[in-house]
Amino acid sequence: MSKQHPTPADVVRAYARAKSRADVREALRYCSPDTVFETIAFQAVATGIDEVARQTAAFLRTFPDYGVELEYLVATGDLVVGAGTIRATMVESLVGIEPTGRAFALPFACHWRVRDGLVAHERFFFDFHQMCEQLGLSTAEAAARFAAWRERAAAVAR
Repeated sequence: MSKQHPTPADVVRAYARAKSRADVREALRYCSPDTVFETIAFQAVATGIDEVARQTAAFLRTFPDYGVELEYLVATGDLVVGAGTIRATMVESLVGIEPTGRAFALPFACHWRVRDGLVAHERFFFDFHQMCEQLGLSTAEAAARFAAWRERAAAVAR
């Protein structure tokens, strides 16, 4: 009897469950070494498993109760598309933004490319303004902090 390989949708579901448990090590088991993660709301791109690990760990320290509720997940070939609701409470600082202790619940959409049973690319969409509003943050101030963080990261990469 042959062992059945997980489908791209199975890989994404397992990855999302691990991330919702704030289990970075387990989530990264489902990612390729050269994976690329784009968080559109933050204008952030992480390339390679080490950078993805650092950004994911920082995000989950800030929002340790982060959770994903999938409304749907559709796969065609290596492309998996999903949407639902993300929920989290800000308990630590993120890119110099002090924690508010408040929570958000936001609709999201995401697409993943799964190659050879591993997430090769994730593009994650949610509304930055809604997130800031629910967390009690100034959108302009938060955007400026993210811009400064991206600038610092680019300088280090050079």
